[in-house]
Amino acid sequence: MRQTPLIRSVYGVFAALLSTLVAMATLTGCDANTSSAGSTNPGPATSVPSGVLQGSQSWQEALASTLPDGVQALVIEHATSPLLLLALDPLQVEPVLVAAPGSGLAASAALSQYNLKVLVGSGFVAELHSLQPVGLLQVDGETLNPVEGHGYTRILGIRDQGRDQSRDQGRNHVGNQSIGVVHKDAYQRNLFHSAMQVGPGIIEEGLLDISERDLERPKYFRSIVAVCEARWVVGVSLQPAHLYTLGQTLLEVFDEQGWQCSEVVNLAGDREAVAMLQSQAGKIYHGDPDTYKASLLGFRPRS
Repeated sequence: MRQTPLIRSVYGVFAALLSTLVAMATLTGCDANTSSAGSTNPGPATSVPSGVLQGSQSWQEALASTLPDGVQALVIEHATSPLLLLALDPLQVEPVLVAAPGSGLAASAALSQYNLKVLVGSGFVAELHSLQPVGLLQVDGETLNPVEGHGYTRILGIRDQGRDQSRDQGRNHVGNQSIGVVHKDAYQRNLFHSAMQVGPGIIEEGLLDISERDLERPKYFRSIVAVCEARWVVGVSLQPAHLYTLGQTLLEVFDEQGWQCSEVVNLAGDREAVAMLQSQAGKIYHGDPDTYKASLLGFRPRS
């Protein structure tokens, strides 16, 4: 049927509106992630899978078994923001960023494939395409996805120890590889060999960096990465939480443990948040270990 000017005008407005909605959806990966490509979820998850692969114990019991060298597990029993935290010794483990945008990789498979002892994920993805990263994704010098100018404000990266770190806000210089956090506006391509865009920053220069306005937002499961003196700390929330209360809890834990943690970033939210740990009792997981992810941050024994 031939379109009249009025129909063409209405069609143009509709197309522009649709384009805007799609663009907005693309930037909501932190708060409304999907668990498989092309699927949608009705709202924030209220529970996620947890347990031990290839084991008969609960994940809490399995944590009492022998853990990999350089890994310490802490379960933080907090009323509003309980956490599973894994403290990692940079002398014994090294970070590696693994990614498969478009095709995806499951945490359970990545743990074995890359000889990882710990992993946490994932990066931010588009709501309508859960294997499409949102923001920077760079692996071994190859940029798989460019920096996103709006939204997530931090770049979490891995680099050789010898590189210039003068603009790095979060440091750990021990070992051959270091992890750093910079604001996206300070990012330069040669700063890290592997990097991903994350955020928001939860703690910056040792201080809470989240406004109380966060308490007005929905709660989500979260995965986090902290850069500290003499260690790295990764973890997941054990129930949906606000980033504001999560940050307060982390500051309390760091103070009690004597950990000097300068930077903490939010790595993922909702169904994208996952952590896995290899133990003598089996592969401990919190979050879906078999759902494909676009990227994962892992830690393997130093060679």
